Amino acid sequence: MSTMAMHIYRHQLRRFARNLSTAVDGCPNRGFAKRHPAAATQVLTVPPFSYDEVIANPSHPFVSPGQDESLERYVKWRGWNINSILSEHDLDNESISEAAIGLLSHPLTFPLTLGRHWTPLSSNKEAARLCCVGARAECTLPNKYWSELLIGTLAIDTEEFDATIDFVGPDVPTQLKSKTIALDDDESTPKQLPKCELTMNFHSLYLHEVVLKILKSQPESSTEQIKNVWDGFVLFNPGLGHPNLTKHWKPTLKFLIGTGKPILFTAHSTIDAERDRQVLQKSLADCDDDRIVQYLVNPYASRMEFVDPFSKDHVLSPNHSYFLLK
Repeated sequence: MSTMAMHIYRHQLRRFARNLSTAVDGCPNRGFAKRHPAAATQVLTVPPFSYDEVIANPSHPFVSPGQDESLERYVKWRGWNINSILSEHDLDNESISEAAIGLLSHPLTFPLTLGRHWTPLSSNKEAARLCCVGARAECTLPNKYWSELLIGTLAIDTEEFDATIDFVGPDVPTQLKSKTIALDDDESTPKQLPKCELTMNFHSLYLHEVVLKILKSQPESSTEQIKNVWDGFVLFNPGLGHPNLTKHWKPTLKFLIGTGKPILFTAHSTIDAERDRQVLQKSLADCDDDRIVQYLVNPYASRMEFVDPFSKDHVLSPNHSYFLLK
């Protein structure tokens, strides 16, 4: 990484550590970042990646989901030495260590939650294209964190990996431009590293507007071809059943279900998951689809706690729960 790139990356980390002011006052992870900004910045710094170490280490948590699967295990596997960092700042304390992991969980929740389900979402294709519908915070993650998606998938399958994610939604920042990130091998020679790239496109539009653009640019496209533009979909914390949002999701859900592609849904809380479950179950029934919806706790959920802007008594944690429709 160049000196300029490192400067930008560290600035992004400092900004991220500061921009947690919307977390609830009693959140210990927010308190850690606020009281110990230097240590927090170091905790958020992504460690170097070695291709040889990844291939030689069979303990990757994505390989056998459910078997001792946890963020702590992933962090250790990837080389984040949280205890060593805290010792440098004279912060040897179990509760502070938990808060540090909690802080780190926030930027890692999107790439790890997606990486955990990448194989079924991509139909195990080497060159897969997913659509992130209703994208928001995940769009602005530093590239180094999205590289964890590449590392996680490479550990499962050491062949070439060429993925595209289209981030779609009215909250996608208009200034974001398409980009491709490749996995930097900090230890091995480039010849040892298979091609491993992630292209990210950003569309500050509703999904139906993106589909309409495709139809206009490819007027010969059939309905079946439109359904096959993406191999799968992901909706991070969409609020399908939230009173303020549910009516806006109905036509989108009908389209997504109609594609027959796998869809990953996450929810902010147990309450949020139950509301979304009811809406999604009804949408499936309306499409004569008898699949059962059941949300589960996500081992890679963010441990930051935020207040629901529509209900001050409702505490949220991004990607708290998940459901994979396949």
